[in-house]
Parts: sequence; structure tokens; C-alpha cells
Amino acid sequence: MNISYRQLLSSIAFIFSSFSVNSAIVTYSFNGFVSEVENTEQFFFDAVSLLGQQVTGSFTLDTSAPIRGRLETGYYWWSVHDNDRPALTSNVEFGDMLFRLNNEGVYQAEYDEYYPEEMLEMYDGPTFDDGHIGDGISLKDYARKTTLFSNGSLERTLHLSFGFRDLINDFLAFDEGTLLRDEMPDFTSPVSWFDNDLTSDTKSGGGSLRLIERVDDLNTGVTYPVDSTVRFTLTSVETVKVSSPTMNFSFYIFVVLLFVVKVRKRNLSFNNINALENFTEK
Repeated sequence: MNISYRQLLSSIAFIFSSFSVNSAIVTYSFNGFVSEVENTEQFFFDAVSLLGQQVTGSFTLDTSAPIRGRLETGYYWWSVHDNDRPALTSNVEFGDMLFRLNNEGVYQAEYDEYYPEEMLEMYDGPTFDDGHIGDGISLKDYARKTTLFSNGSLERTLHLSFGFRDLINDFLAFDEGTLLRDEMPDFTSPVSWFDNDLTSDTKSGGGSLRLIERVDDLNTGVTYPVDSTVRFTLTSVETVKVSSPTMNFSFYIFVVLLFVVKVRKRNLSFNNINALENFTEK
């Protein structure tokens, strides 16, 4: 089947535009400061140098992927992602350390299932007994990497989470249909949350990063040399919605277009040469 140059360009343009329309990527960016450091096992995080240090980070959520969950008591909704495509990637930075959690699925062969990587929670008062809990969002992410060596393996896991709640401003709203069925809330709703008075209970937010290292050595057995946690207080959370392809995606499309143009020019040149030779022979 021969596909014309124009048809090929139209197909690529359609793919490009479809990606723009269907994508609903939302990034939750947060800021705060380190409020507590805990080293259960070996010393890993330095409390003296980290306490009070600025914390920055983000969670990126792809809402175009199906997100399963359920509504709890009419105001509380949660979801756990496991073997679907990754819904969240996250990172956090404090001091001179940067941690990235890129999820690719953590399969447990023993149970023939995937370890839940991340969790989304959404709150919206009042509660079922007419109490007011305020509006809030909680995001949790998990990543694990295993490194093999001659006598065993080293397994490093990261648990990153943050959440915030507001008793004054109503920035979240469940759709009427959501209240009747187990459908996810609109996580693309814009959020601009600031806590300028840390002494007040009307707003609160915080998070933590926990790092665990598990060593499975044939000679010494299983040990946990590192189990350390950094907790932080949040001062702001803002969302940015992206409805266009990423730079990498755009770059690849551009390269494909250049390749197609180059091939077509080469074919045209080759055909012109053949035509000229045929004309000369005649």
C-alpha cells in the first residue's frame, strides 16, 4: 500500500493534536522547610544541617489514565494505583540532595501482583455527621530499586508523601455524580494554597520522605542498615495543568518530519535522474 507524503504528514499531525487534546497532566508543586529528621538505624540524614532547610518538590499526575477508587462516607475519596501505567512521578529536594521517584511497576512474583505504588486522597467537608474537615488533598508515592551483587542484593525503597488541608477556603468540589457513584473527583481542579500563619490551625500541611535500605547477604542474612525519615512543613502548594505534548515528544515528531522530508527529496532526486537518463537514451 502506497502512502502519499501528504497523508503521512496528516497522520502525524493527527497524532500530535490527539495527544494535546487527550492529555491531562497536572503537576502539584510544593514548598516548605525541614521540621524533623529521624534515623532509626544507621545515620543517614544529618539533622543538624537539614533542620530549617528549604524543601521543594512536585507530584505529576496523568489524569488521562483510568484511576480507580471509591468514595468514602460522601466526602472522602481514595485510589491506589498498582499495575496500571504510572499515574505519578515525583521528586523532592532539600539541602544538597535530590530524590526522584519514577514508577515502572513493582512486581511481586511471590504473590503474582504489583505492589501499590501511589495513593491519591481527596477531602471535602462536611462529614457524614455534619462536622467540617475542610478541603484537602493527599498524595503518596513509592519507588523501589534492587541492585544485585555477588553475595546477594541491595534493595532501596523511597516513600514520599505530602498533604494539606484548609478549613477556610473551599477549593475542591465533588461532582453530583461522584456522590452517587465511585467515580474519581476532578484532580485537574486548580489549586493555589498558601499557609502564611503556621501558628493557626485553619490551614495545615506537611509531608515526609522515608528511605529504607534492605541488604540480603548470603553470609550475614537480611539486614536493614538504613531506615531514615525527613519530615517537612508545607508553606505552599500550587498546580499547573499541561495540555500539550512534552518537549521530548515534540522533538521526536520534529525528527520524524525531517527524516520524511529528507527521504522524499532523495526519492524525487533519484526519480529525476532516472527520467533524465531515460530521456537521454531516447
